[in-house]
Amino acid sequence: MAKPHFSFWIIAGLGLVWNLMGCLNFITQMNADAVAKMPELYQLIISSRPLWATLAFGFAVFGGAVGCILLLLRRDMARIALLVSLVAIVLTVVQTISAVGLAPSTVLALLVGAALFWYSSIVYRAGWLR
Repeated sequence: MAKPHFSFWIIAGLGLVWNLMGCLNFITQMNADAVAKMPELYQLIISSRPLWATLAFGFAVFGGAVGCILLLLRRDMARIALLVSLVAIVLTVVQTISAVGLAPSTVLALLVGAALFWYSSIVYRAGWLR
């Protein structure tokens, strides 16, 4: 198995931090008192989100965190976890756009999710995952 470039560790680590922040965001949004203190737009997004979209949001962030942990462990299952995360991100973005329109945070989440999945495919082909 090939030894990863040092950038591998940086990208996988930053991806993990990004997704852990998403996990914290998800947990915060499950707290009604915390949601009440948020700006109106966020309250609207959260209150109008159906159960399937809340589940998709959870799969997006927790799947992304697991995928990045698997990347750091150099396991090829990282690609599957990051693909599940990306599909869940797409579902979450579609629901958010239908509820409040296009928001910069939704575009950023989609870009990061797609980039992490793409990167996991590249490092798999490079032989850095087992």
